[in-house]
Amino acid sequence: MSKISIKTNILITILLLVGIISLSLLFVQYYFSDKLAMESTHRTFRIISKNISDHIDKKSISTRKILTLKSKHRNLLKPITFDPIHPSFDHLVEVLQRNSRLHAIYFAHHDGRFYEVVHMQNRATLFQTFDAPTSTYWTIVTIIDDQQQNAFLDKDFNLIGKKNFPKKYDLHSRPWYSKAMKSTNIIVTDPYLFSNSHQRGVTYAKKITTEGIVLAVDYTMEQLNEILALQKFDQNSEVFIVDKYGKKLASSSFVHHETSKQIEKIDVTLEQVILRKKTDQIIKYVQGEKHYFVMFIPLISKDRYLGIKVDSDALLRPYKESIYYALIIAFILLLFALSIIFYSTDRIIKPIKELIIENTKIKERNYSEVNAITTNIIEFEALSSSQVSMSKSIQTYEKSQESLLDSIIKIIAEAIDKKSPYTGKHCARVPEIAQMLLHAANHSEIAAFKSFSLTSKEELREFEIGAWLHDCGKVTTPEYVVDKSTKLETIYNRIHEIRMRFEVLLRDAQIAYLKNDISLDELNESQAQLHDDFAFIASVNIGSEFMDKAQQERVKTIAQLTWKRHFDDTLGLGPIEILRYKDNEKEALPVTEMLLSDKKQHIVAREHFDSDAHKEEGFKLEVPEHLYNYGEIYNLCIDKGTLSEEERYKINEHVIMSIKMLEKIPFPSHLTKIPEYAGTHHETLIGTGYPKGLSKEDLSIPARIMAIADIFEALTASDRPYKKAKTLSEAIKIMGLMVKDQHIDEDLFKLFLNSEIYAVYAKKYLQPEQIDQVDIAQYLSPSNT
Repeated sequence: MSKISIKTNILITILLLVGIISLSLLFVQYYFSDKLAMESTHRTFRIISKNISDHIDKKSISTRKILTLKSKHRNLLKPITFDPIHPSFDHLVEVLQRNSRLHAIYFAHHDGRFYEVVHMQNRATLFQTFDAPTSTYWTIVTIIDDQQQNAFLDKDFNLIGKKNFPKKYDLHSRPWYSKAMKSTNIIVTDPYLFSNSHQRGVTYAKKITTEGIVLAVDYTMEQLNEILALQKFDQNSEVFIVDKYGKKLASSSFVHHETSKQIEKIDVTLEQVILRKKTDQIIKYVQGEKHYFVMFIPLISKDRYLGIKVDSDALLRPYKESIYYALIIAFILLLFALSIIFYSTDRIIKPIKELIIENTKIKERNYSEVNAITTNIIEFEALSSSQVSMSKSIQTYEKSQESLLDSIIKIIAEAIDKKSPYTGKHCARVPEIAQMLLHAANHSEIAAFKSFSLTSKEELREFEIGAWLHDCGKVTTPEYVVDKSTKLETIYNRIHEIRMRFEVLLRDAQIAYLKNDISLDELNESQAQLHDDFAFIASVNIGSEFMDKAQQERVKTIAQLTWKRHFDDTLGLGPIEILRYKDNEKEALPVTEMLLSDKKQHIVAREHFDSDAHKEEGFKLEVPEHLYNYGEIYNLCIDKGTLSEEERYKINEHVIMSIKMLEKIPFPSHLTKIPEYAGTHHETLIGTGYPKGLSKEDLSIPARIMAIADIFEALTASDRPYKKAKTLSEAIKIMGLMVKDQHIDEDLFKLFLNSEIYAVYAKKYLQPEQIDQVDIAQYLSPSNT
């Protein structure tokens, strides 16, 4: 699992939160803006519909009132002639003057005669249609039989022109006349093309009498188109009226268009909306690359629909602009928030980083350097206080544990020293020498120690513990082996001595009985030989001198002397010791015994030893076949010292046991080198040491220091009963030879001499007679090495 910093985590979390909230708010704003736009559009469409409906209704009501009122004038009944000024002229002109949106007013008799007054004001297309003079204000259209007359009057009703031309006009085929004749009410035609003006429009007509006189007024669709145009949103929108077949009857887009081009149908898709009665609801409609909102609203007139088409982009532009502005503002606020977030995050992260630094001090066990941090965040302040308290508690606890460990270590060392007078105070003195030499190495400027540094508190403590425990394995070494001062000395069952005394008493009785068997001279000679032989055996038993082959042969010769054993040698033995006699044959007493012998029962077998594991652990010290060999001849023939091969191994084994014991201890990481420091002081630089046969490359400087300290203390110790203490010069000389033999490090030995550690130690621990003059120059010169 990938890991990120707490700062990144907080920033990502806050940014995600701010981003989600911002996007959510923008989405909500967009959603409600869109919804508001749709509602506003729907409401606006309804208002437009109402305005147009009201306009149509007002026009219809007004027109109906006009027709109802004017139809009562009796002048309409008078005959129609080519005279432009009909008796009803004033009434008809009055209607047009009061209703500027009316195109024309006219009436017709059943005989086909037709009279029409057309208001020409501000209607440029009519001038073209009628080919009227420019000053024409009124055009009077009269149709009698197959002749049509267009008379042109100015504003003051003066005749300024007249045109006559044949005209076939079937009155009864005209929609306004035929519908009016069939109804007793005022009728309204569908939009159609006016015969005279060639404009599209609608006619309101009313039958006046049963004789077939019909009064009518015309409204051009251009007027309605202009009304629709006034309701447009913008130039891309359209307001139109359609019939149930989708044919456009009027449209805001027809304004200023030619009449011949005003006949068109709406798109099939929109036509389906009408056919399926999906009116009074906004639908989305795509035409080419443009998107529209379209709504159809039924009008009061049967099968008429008001259609409104608006460019959706134009309609939503204000709302989108508000969203864009909101987005820009949100982005600016987000940038501002980012700076606040970074600042706030740093304020949070800073004490956390400081806590991490203080925690690292605890991790590195620098408890005294742990300090409380300064912060205004209560939780961090409390955590810091707890951290300081914890470090103090750990420091106190660790010191108590260190004191406890030190006490245990020193008790073990003291126990080893007290175990035998032959070790003196070796375990306590070696650390002192080693620490002095380590201090000198740390501060030395010579090339060999230039890069060496062992100065931290943990490293120094690790070295000190290693020095104190360098002989801890001796707790497993039998005391009699450590204390063995003669070759025949051992721990054995004293019943042997008791038996020998019985043998002597029995022999004395026999001698008293048989004393007349030998001459006095022979007796004296025999006794003298026995005294001499015993003196020799006693001397070689000391082991102070090297024993040559001749001496070993004499021991074997003396051993051939015999004596009579009259008692069972298995009586009074313990259960373990008697096991060593189990393979001996039962002998009839008395038995002739050799004066000295190596018997089976003298062998103590080595049990439960895994040689493969011994090698795998890196130990190269050769292991004897037997655990012990108590043979009398075998021990007396030891050529040097008092220890047999088995006992010598047992002594040397203490280093192996030190390593094994210490490696089993779960030391903390800063004390893991203790087994190395404690278990390498018997190694040499050329691999001839023990227990692992390490060479110079394998031995660290602290390990080599330990070897010098161990050797120097052993050579100069004056509290060992088995040897005479060496003087300073003797000890240094021996160590100089060990340097030549590459048993100890030359650079450290020279540092040992130059720093006068030997002299400082001598003043404190050596006897006055041991402190003599030492010529260290001979050991410091290159020729010495």
